[in-house]
Amino acid sequence: MTMGRKFSGGAVVVATALAAVVGTLACGKNGAGKSDGPPDGSVATSEAPVPSFDPLVALRAEDARRAKDVPDALRTSANPAARRGAARALARIADDASVEGLMRALGDDDLETAAWGAYGLGAACKGREDAHVRALAARAVSVDAAATGSAAFARFALARAVGRCGGALAEPVLAGWVRSAAGFDEAAVYALGDVAGKQHTLTDETMTVLLDAAAGAAGRTPLDVALYPLARIEKVSEAFAPRAIDAAKSALTRPTFARVFAVRALGRAGDGALAELTRVAQTKAFTPAERAEAARALGRMGDAGHAAAAKALSYVTPDKDPFAIAALGGDDFGPLFTLLGAVGGEAPTAAEPALYALASLSAPGTAPEALARRIAALRCGAAAVLARTAYDAEVLTKCDAPGTLASERARLAALVRRPLVGERKNAWVKLAKSANLRMREEALEGAEAHPELGDALRAALVAALESKQGGLVSTAGDLIAHHPERVMILSEKERRTALDPNAPPPSFTTPPAKDLDARVAQALAAALANPWPEDRVEARASLLDALATTHHPAAKQALDVACRDPNVTVRDRAVKSLKTFGEAHPACPAPDAAGKPAPELARLLTKTTKVTLETDAGRLVLALDPSRAPVTVTRLVALARAGFFKGNVVHRVVPGFVVQLGDPDGDGYGGSGSLLRCETSPIPFEPNAIGMALAGRDTGSSQLFVTLARTPHLDGEFAQIGVAEGDWAAVAEGDVVREVTVAE
Repeated sequence: MTMGRKFSGGAVVVATALAAVVGTLACGKNGAGKSDGPPDGSVATSEAPVPSFDPLVALRAEDARRAKDVPDALRTSANPAARRGAARALARIADDASVEGLMRALGDDDLETAAWGAYGLGAACKGREDAHVRALAARAVSVDAAATGSAAFARFALARAVGRCGGALAEPVLAGWVRSAAGFDEAAVYALGDVAGKQHTLTDETMTVLLDAAAGAAGRTPLDVALYPLARIEKVSEAFAPRAIDAAKSALTRPTFARVFAVRALGRAGDGALAELTRVAQTKAFTPAERAEAARALGRMGDAGHAAAAKALSYVTPDKDPFAIAALGGDDFGPLFTLLGAVGGEAPTAAEPALYALASLSAPGTAPEALARRIAALRCGAAAVLARTAYDAEVLTKCDAPGTLASERARLAALVRRPLVGERKNAWVKLAKSANLRMREEALEGAEAHPELGDALRAALVAALESKQGGLVSTAGDLIAHHPERVMILSEKERRTALDPNAPPPSFTTPPAKDLDARVAQALAAALANPWPEDRVEARASLLDALATTHHPAAKQALDVACRDPNVTVRDRAVKSLKTFGEAHPACPAPDAAGKPAPELARLLTKTTKVTLETDAGRLVLALDPSRAPVTVTRLVALARAGFFKGNVVHRVVPGFVVQLGDPDGDGYGGSGSLLRCETSPIPFEPNAIGMALAGRDTGSSQLFVTLARTPHLDGEFAQIGVAEGDWAAVAEGDVVREVTVAE
C-alpha cells in the first residue's frame, strides 16, 4: 500500500488546535471539549442549556459514507459540538450530496465547524473549483488573522482547501495571502505547495512573492517555509535559481524544521546548488533527514549530481573504523545508503575507492543481526555499481550469502542494464522464481524495459498470476495493463496462414492479427476468480486494468461487477477501465444500500493508547490517539493486542521521509484482511506523526507509517492517528518487530 514530518509557532498552534477539535467529536455524551464554554457542552449563562446529542449518529453516517444519514438536527443544532460532528462527517464523505451541507458549515459562526466545512469543500472540489475557491476566500475575510486556537485551525483548513481545489483562482488568492503576511501566510505557503504539486510550475509573480517572503523582504522576518513550494515544481528557472539558492543557504543557518524545505528547494535549483547539497549530505551537523534529502537531490541531478554524490560518499564512508561501522546500526545508515544510491549505475571513477571500501565492509567481531543486514545492504549496493553490467562479477557473488534479498537485488541491478538475452535471460528467469517474494516482484518490475524477454516473460507472468500472492498478482497485472502487447501472440488464423504453402505472401503494410496468449488469459481468469480478502484492493484493481487493456473475454462482466463494489477505489478503477474498454462516459455510483458498519463503532476507544514495539532498531512506541481517528485507532489497538504485529518486517524505509510496517506479507501489499474507511483530517504531518497507509480512498487495513520530517503533501490526504516515540530514523528496511505490548 502506498503511501506516505521544529515547527514554527503557526504549525504548533494548528496541530494543537486540531487535536483539541477532533477530541470534541470522538465519544462523549454531550460533545465534551467545546472550546468556547464548559466541557459538558452547556452554555455558562442563565439561558436554556445547549441540547445534548449522540456523537455516534454522525460517526455512523461518516462510516457508511451517506450524507443523507447526517440529520438536519445535528447540522443546525444549537450545540456547536453537534455541528462540528456533522461537518466532520460530511467532510470525510465529501461527495456531491455533501456539498450543500459543507457550504452551510463553512458559513457557521463556530470556527471549528467552518474549518471542517472548508476541508470537505477542498475534497469535493472537482468540477466546482472556482466556485469553491471564491467561497473559501470570502469566508477567510472574517477569520481573525492574529488569533490562535480555533482561528488558527480555520486559517490552516481554509488555505489548504484552496490549494487542494486548485483551478485558475487558487494560485493568485494564495500568493496574495503570502504577500499580505496577515496570519494566513504560512498556511498559504503550504497550500501553494499543493498547487505546485498539481501544476509542476508556479507563475513568476508567485515565485517572486515566495522568495521575497523567504528572504524577509520589506522588513519581514524570513519565512523559511516559503521554500517548500519550490521543492514541488519541476525545476526552478534560471531567472529565479540564484535567489532560491541564496534563500536556501540562509535558511540552512537556522536550525528549525524548515531546513529540510531548504534542502529540497536546492534540489530543484540546478547545478548552482551542487556544492551546498554536497556539504549538507556529508555534514553530520545536519539531521539524518536533511542529509538523506540532500543525497536524493544529488541523485536526481544527472552526471554532475552523481559526481557530487561520489565526492560526499568518499568523505563519509566508514572504511575500517569500528566505531563508525557500529554507528551504522543507528541513524547513520539511512543517509549513507541514500548517498550510495545517488552515485548512479555508472558511477564516476572518483567514487571507486569508496565503493570498494563499502563492498568489503565488515563489522568487527560478531555483529548483531540488524547491523549485519545493514552492512550487507551497503556491500551489495556498492557491488552492484562496481559490477556495472557484469551480473556474475566476483564482487557481486561475494557481497552476501547466495539467495539473500540483498544479493539478488544487486544481481538484478546488473542484469537489467543490458538486454536480457541468452544467459542473461536465464539468470533473470532464475530471479523471477526466487524464494524471496519481493525479488519476484522486482524482477517483473525490472522486465518492463525488456520486451526481448518474450515467452520467458509470459511464463513468469502466468506463474505470478497463479501465485495467489496479492503483491505478485498486482505487479503482474500492472505490467500487463501497461504493456498488453507483451502478452499477445500471433492469432490462430495467422499461424495457419504462415504454415500454408498456398497462402499469399504476408503484407508489409497490415500488421498481423494477434490474440491474447491462452495461458495468460486462463491465469487472469483464475486470478480474478480467487476469493481475495477485501483489503487486497491493489490486486483486484490491477486485474481489472489487465482484463480491460487485453480485451479479455471476462472483462466486461468483471468491470460491471466492480462498478457495483462497495469500495469507492474499486469503483473508480472500474470507471477508468471501462473507458479503456471503450465506454465513453461510464458511471459507477455508490450502492444505495448502506454497507456493513465498522464493528469498532460498538466499542470505540476514548483514550490515547501506547503500543510498544521491541524491534531490531530498539524500543519504539506508537501513541495512538482515538480523538483523531476513533475507528482506525480502535482497530489497530485490537490488532496489537491480538499479536498481529509481532514478527512483522519493516517493509519500507525512505530515509528522511517515512518508515512503514504492518504487512504480514512483508512486501507492502498485504494487510489484516479487512478494510478501514479513511478518517482523514486537516492535521499537519510533522516529524514522528503516525499515519495510515493507503492505496486509494478507504483502503486502509493494518499498514501504518511514521514520518521522519515535516511532509506537508501528506496533510489531509491520510488519516493521522497519533505520535511516535523513539529513534525512528535508526530503523532500516528488513528490521523485525520482535515483541509488542499494549499499555492497559
